[in-house]
Amino acid sequence: MFILGFHFPADMGNDVPDEKVVEKLDAADVDTSDVNEINLIVEAHGQTEKLSYANKDTFLFKALAHYAKTAETDYMIYTNRYQMSELSKRLDSDDETMALCKKLDSMSLFRITAA
Repeated sequence: MFILGFHFPADMGNDVPDEKVVEKLDAADVDTSDVNEINLIVEAHGQTEKLSYANKDTFLFKALAHYAKTAETDYMIYTNRYQMSELSKRLDSDDETMALCKKLDSMSLFRITAA
C-alpha cells in the first residue's frame, strides 16, 4: 500500500493508521523552514484559480511542502491530493485548511510550488 508516496507493508492492508502516515512524513525530515507558503494553480473548465496556503501548523502544509519538494513534476497526482485531503480532514481542524481540502477533492488539474 502506498500513501503519500510512502510504502506500507501489505500486512497492514488498506487500513493504515493515520499515526503511521504521520510518522513516515516526519521521518522524511522535510525542511519546511524555507517554505513560507504553498502556491497552487487550479485549472478547471477553462478557468484558472490561484490559491495560496501558509498555515504551517498543519499536517496539510507539511504534506504539501513534502510533495512540492520531492515530486518530479509540479502537477499534483489526484491520488496524492485525495489522500492528503482525507488525512488532513481528520488531523487538522481550521476553516482555511478544510476549505482547501474541499478543493483538493475535486477532479480539477492542480499545479504546486513551494514559495
